[in-house]
Amino acid sequence: MPKKFKSILNRIYELRGIDFSGYRQRTLSRRIEFRLAKLGINDNDEYLELLNNDPTECDELIDTIAINVSAFFRDPIVYEILAQRVIPDIIEKKRKSGMRQLRIWSAGCACGEEPYSLAMLIHKALKKDSSEWSIHIFATDIDKESLRRAEKANYPRERLLNTKLEIVSEYFECIESDYLVKPEIREMVHFSNDDLTSMKTFAPKESVFGEFDIIFCRNVLIYLNDELQRRVMDKFVHSLDSKGYLFLGDAEQLGAEVITHFQIVDRRNRIFKKCIT
Repeated sequence: MPKKFKSILNRIYELRGIDFSGYRQRTLSRRIEFRLAKLGINDNDEYLELLNNDPTECDELIDTIAINVSAFFRDPIVYEILAQRVIPDIIEKKRKSGMRQLRIWSAGCACGEEPYSLAMLIHKALKKDSSEWSIHIFATDIDKESLRRAEKANYPRERLLNTKLEIVSEYFECIESDYLVKPEIREMVHFSNDDLTSMKTFAPKESVFGEFDIIFCRNVLIYLNDELQRRVMDKFVHSLDSKGYLFLGDAEQLGAEVITHFQIVDRRNRIFKKCIT
């Protein structure tokens, strides 16, 4: 990374407490350059002055670096496996134990499409007796603007291209050209700001403790260097239930130091189940 950008990253840390230094350098450089070009700024000192004088610019830069791209039921095969194999397995296990509670973490939730997709599948699976279950879906992201959009739960039609028509009709309300997630689904998801790479916590603060049945963290680790990936994976190992499931992105792997904690459910789609070692 050009030395001139390091001062910008330092300023982000001073202003927001977010440390991007462990993110992949080429990705960071491209995104900072994109933001400066959009503003028509060529001088690093001029941009640092803008960061100092305009409180909103720091959030705009974080939004640019994060670039949250998502859609409902992105990668349909993954959600099909979730609906047909993973959710039924967890529900059966919970019923046998007499503990009717589900805890899920969507880590790097972007604008909310992922956790809402999870909520819809769980609601559908428990429809006959959903009132008897306590369902907690914790959705976290580093980008506050994305979280604000997620809480509004209002999406353009193109975000629903992979969504089955029965899901659209049951869980969305069409308002003009947009689609609003219905209240019963919105109530299942709790959004909060969280830096996944921080060493201060091992799970979302609002969750109080881990023991998640499912953790979704898809297409997040690819932006982190090896050290940060190990740090994040260590969090997942400690916060997953003893037989919880971990969903990663297509290009993401379990490191050698954590693979012994998991068995492979679906190698191609990067789905793993924690096992007691």
